[in-house]
Amino acid sequence: MFDWFKNMIRKGGAKVGMVESLNNITDHPKIAVNSEEYLRIQDNKRIYKNIFEQVTYLNSDGNYVKRDFHSLNVSKIIARKLSKLVFNDGCSISVDNKKADEYLQKVFNSNKFRKNFCEELEAGYAIGGLALRPYYDEAHNTIKIAYCRADTFYPLESNTNDISEAAIVTVTQVVEAKQNIRYTLLEFHEWENGSYFIRNELYRSDNENQVGVKVPLTSLSKYETLQDEVEMKGFSRPIFVYIKLAGKNNFDISSSLSLGIIDNAKRQLLDINEKYDQFMREIEEAGRKIIASDAFFKVKFDKDGRPIKRFDSKTSVFQTMKSEDPFIDEFAPALRATEFIDSINFILRTIELETGFSSGTFSFDGQSVKTATEIISENSSTFSTRSDNVLIVEEALKELVVTIFELANSYDLFDAPEKYGINIDFDDGVFQSQDAKADYYGKLTTMQLTSRKRAIQKIQGVTEDEADKILAEIKEEQAPSLSPTDASMYGGE
Repeated sequence: MFDWFKNMIRKGGAKVGMVESLNNITDHPKIAVNSEEYLRIQDNKRIYKNIFEQVTYLNSDGNYVKRDFHSLNVSKIIARKLSKLVFNDGCSISVDNKKADEYLQKVFNSNKFRKNFCEELEAGYAIGGLALRPYYDEAHNTIKIAYCRADTFYPLESNTNDISEAAIVTVTQVVEAKQNIRYTLLEFHEWENGSYFIRNELYRSDNENQVGVKVPLTSLSKYETLQDEVEMKGFSRPIFVYIKLAGKNNFDISSSLSLGIIDNAKRQLLDINEKYDQFMREIEEAGRKIIASDAFFKVKFDKDGRPIKRFDSKTSVFQTMKSEDPFIDEFAPALRATEFIDSINFILRTIELETGFSSGTFSFDGQSVKTATEIISENSSTFSTRSDNVLIVEEALKELVVTIFELANSYDLFDAPEKYGINIDFDDGVFQSQDAKADYYGKLTTMQLTSRKRAIQKIQGVTEDEADKILAEIKEEQAPSLSPTDASMYGGE
């Protein structure tokens, strides 16, 4: 039993295991994540991609036929809404060292980070988390940022605060001897006795439902220069950043994986699609119905033996009724638009509750949509959900900056300073104008409830060192016209 596992031993905290074959990635002895978690994530991915089976219905000929399912992809709309509220083009990421900041912006610009991160964050929020993996691109001698979705990220070790070890999966499909072959690379990020290692394992399979048999890295040309094991020196943290959706995983409370927006509203998201499908089908068939005796539906043949049809059987507009006497009649059914719209909006209210949005955030009929001003003034669920996720993303972006500089140091791309301040300024203009923010912090400083330096940091989105420089400039400009007591107020805290 399990004869493909060999020599699984643990020495001095080091994990050593040789695996010859895998059916599923979660079968690997280093990965201790419940496989049910990835079935959940795959189901989320199907809903997010808007993949639904065709609907079977009875046509006018009395035969069961299929049609496309009409869906309303609310999961994408909600995930997109949250990702844009948390991170958008107005967000600035900087460090207070000029040269270091110039290098950081160069890395971000070459990766089109602001555009790509917002799009990937949307998918991460939908299906269950997002991992960012900076790496050295030898071909261009620079730092690149890869995005790993929840279905390609497998935690190894974690604590209550963070995931410190993980496996990142990359699947490559090639054609060999006219046969589709799948190569699966497992990239293990592990700590051993304070040292950081990246270990690579490659598996080959001609069955898409199996990971396959372990093969040398040289089996695939793209991995020819890849080493089985590399010790990464000079790193204070993992070379990946994992971003979760705010809130506890209530499906598996021991899991370190995040839930997606879809998870706790899955039943309602399916319900709203079914109701929308019924509504659109009714619109399609809202025209008149034709009822006729079965004599009209009998197939006759012309002189060449070709069938002659009086009615189009692709729709359910024509209905047959058994009768000895031939007859044909019509009626026009009323379209139940109000009832369907009310039902869809009721389900939307439930989805808003399940996903942490304020009531009225989404509306099927385009009414009752709340403005950003209403959201902030009501201290609403949407603002609270955004704030919770901003805290997580802010910390993740700071970790990303640290990893970028450590990678740059490791590959002699840039000599990063030992100490630097990182500032992440999220664009709060969607909720609050800069004038309102300045007025708010101005009142706090007047009432001596916060320092001028902290007010400058919050209003202008700068680091502590930059705020000190601004305070010094203000003091220098106004010193001749201020009394010693007033001038001392601009000295800092």
